[in-house]
Amino acid sequence: IREKASTVMVVHEGGPSADPLYYKFEWDAIVCFDERYVEFISKYFPKEVIHIIPYPCHPLKLGDKVEARKKLGLPLDKKIVFSYGFRPQSVFPVLPALKELSEKIPLIYLIVANPGGDPQALKDIPEKYNFVELRISALPLDELYDYLHAADALVIHRESSRKYKAVLSSSVCLAIGSGCPILFYESNFVEKHGDEIIKYRDMEDFKRKLLDVFEGKFDLEKVKEFLKERSADVIAVKFIKLFESLKKGKE
Repeated sequence: IREKASTVMVVHEGGPSADPLYYKFEWDAIVCFDERYVEFISKYFPKEVIHIIPYPCHPLKLGDKVEARKKLGLPLDKKIVFSYGFRPQSVFPVLPALKELSEKIPLIYLIVANPGGDPQALKDIPEKYNFVELRISALPLDELYDYLHAADALVIHRESSRKYKAVLSSSVCLAIGSGCPILFYESNFVEKHGDEIIKYRDMEDFKRKLLDVFEGKFDLEKVKEFLKERSADVIAVKFIKLFESLKKGKE
């Protein structure tokens, strides 16, 4: 392979591999998402071949909330808090706080569980919490963005990884371009994010910050500024420049 082309590894692993063969290949370049990945990978490969290129994010694609709700059969007169994906267990911690808010504010907690996960773990929730609407469906990107445009907030409750120091949330990177405010539990998955998302420390903090979002206290300009550096097209250019520099070096 090295005789025919330049070789580049993008490090998605959160820590060193247990496979000794992983360290035998001589890469022309290694790409890390941030310095946490560099910290462990530089112990095994030369620093001069290591580059930082952030994880790409969906470009800004705003939508119409009313039209999105009509399309998805959702009410126009309630606040909608949205969660989706493969991890049903991440839903449970926020239910009591949302129940408390639902007694004061008309709201729906809309959960779209991926059938590839464990949706059966959620089947009894709508009976216990009458403000919950559960849908089981895989979400193609366009449909996911319809839900994000319909929602008042996206909630992702994911605690810090105990196994890895270097982790990030691909869900945030995927969803942020919708402009939907993202509330994420304060963990190492979002430690490199700033105020383009909303981090909460506990359930009291979660309730306060969600109410702020309902009152329109979310600065979309922070998202726009963030995406100027992190949208997929910007990141693609960084990779192209790296590839061009490697090609020039080969020649």
